Amino acid sequence: MTSTEPTEPRRNPKSSNRATLLELFFDVFYVAMFAQLSMQLAEHPTWDGLGQRLILLLAAWWTWSVTAVTTEFYDPGLRAIQTVIATTMFGVTLMAVAVPGAYDGRGLLFAGAYVGLHLGRGTLLIVALRPRRAHVREQRFLFWFVLSGALWIAGGLSGPGWRTGLWASALAVDYAASALRYPTPGRGRIPLDQYARLSVHFGERYQQIAILALGELTLMATLQFAIANYTPARTVAFLAAIVTALLFWQIYVLQSNKLVDRSAHRQPRRAVRLAPYVYSVLITGVIATSAGMDLVLHEPMGSTPATWIVLIVGGPVLFVLGRMGSEYVLLGQLPPSRLAWLALLVGSTPALALLAPILVVALAVCVLVGITVTDSRRIRRAALAG
Repeated sequence: MTSTEPTEPRRNPKSSNRATLLELFFDVFYVAMFAQLSMQLAEHPTWDGLGQRLILLLAAWWTWSVTAVTTEFYDPGLRAIQTVIATTMFGVTLMAVAVPGAYDGRGLLFAGAYVGLHLGRGTLLIVALRPRRAHVREQRFLFWFVLSGALWIAGGLSGPGWRTGLWASALAVDYAASALRYPTPGRGRIPLDQYARLSVHFGERYQQIAILALGELTLMATLQFAIANYTPARTVAFLAAIVTALLFWQIYVLQSNKLVDRSAHRQPRRAVRLAPYVYSVLITGVIATSAGMDLVLHEPMGSTPATWIVLIVGGPVLFVLGRMGSEYVLLGQLPPSRLAWLALLVGSTPALALLAPILVVALAVCVLVGITVTDSRRIRRAALAG
């Protein structure tokens, strides 16, 4: 399917691939959001609590990914695009404020901010782009956000019991609509060729938010350790958190330049369509790890509840799987060594409840070290063979 839709406001592929200062400022607002989410996961380490906070996390992530697509597709110099970014900052701030009480008295604030920023963006772009006849794309987005928005607002108005189900359904609509290319009555789907026009800027934006998330991990560990009573176990837990962040960085940056180049020049359709989903796994892994470290810094000794294991072990597993997703989609690589290390970590979880939290963290760190060592050997062998 080819596109006949005008794209006059399209971002110039020959323009700078660097993010604008406004885009970087926009990313900074997610420091507060990520911090709120990790703290809430740590404060509600129950099965219901984890599920509810996961919904909030994925909603927050969707606001970033949709905005990133907007700044990739349209010229960031347009006043309308700059207004969209600025208003989204305000909406994200309100969402972050509402996160602690999202399942109590601030549910409508969270839902209203989420829906408002999406509907506001769509309406603003339709009005701004109509004179250039380039508004059809945004009509599709707006149609689906109206549908999901009704579920978000209904959840915000309902009690906690209904809220989780309604918000989960709304989130499913948002994610599924994007996967299906926003099929809209009278407008069809987004043409496939629109996904093929991608610049290196897109990959750079995702790298920036990933590094920002890693910064949140170190920030929260430092703040929590600073206010805790110093003990040898807590000191070890803090050092483990910093080492984990460094190992995450090492795993992430491996072949990162090749991934960015491949996404822009060889497989742009795959990159732009799958990046929001792959990175949702990676970002969730970082925030879950941050919450797990928070718990361990407070109680490094004693038994380890199952939900704590989900955060301490599940976080690194999700992070590595998210990175492997990008490598598989763009490079066709699925390293058996990584799968083996992850299988070892996941396979050991039944016995981890018998260990103290600090020992569970130590095991996760050892597995991450194993992954980085085998990755280095694999890349070195590939370089020698090439």
